Amino acid sequence: MRTAVVLGIAVLLLLLSACSITVPSAEVDGKYVATYPYGKSTLTLNRDGRFDQRIELKGEEPVVVKGTWTFDPKASAAGFRGIITIDDGAGHLRPDWRTPSTILVEFDVERHWFRIEMETAAEYPYFKQ
Repeated sequence: MRTAVVLGIAVLLLLLSACSITVPSAEVDGKYVATYPYGKSTLTLNRDGRFDQRIELKGEEPVVVKGTWTFDPKASAAGFRGIITIDDGAGHLRPDWRTPSTILVEFDVERHWFRIEMETAAEYPYFKQ
């Protein structure tokens, strides 16, 4: 009985740690992919504060843009300058999707069940690979 209780507590603690929302700065850089019904976006965050975004949409030539990014560990949010926002927020391709943003675009960065995700409120979030 006592072993079952200790085991149950250990499993509960493991599950709670797996759903941690905030992500440490050291774990944010890397490759992320968002998959849409109309294609995908691959976002590579480099440690030096630069990013590369490759967009591959059905029937279109791939588009690659470069920009800069920062991370706010208190808010667990990444800020991007020069990123292309593909989705209109309602699950559709934006008509001006080829135009990189000239303003700071922020994505939340969260850990969900051992995976790091960005823009988690979006219909098609980015998943760290």
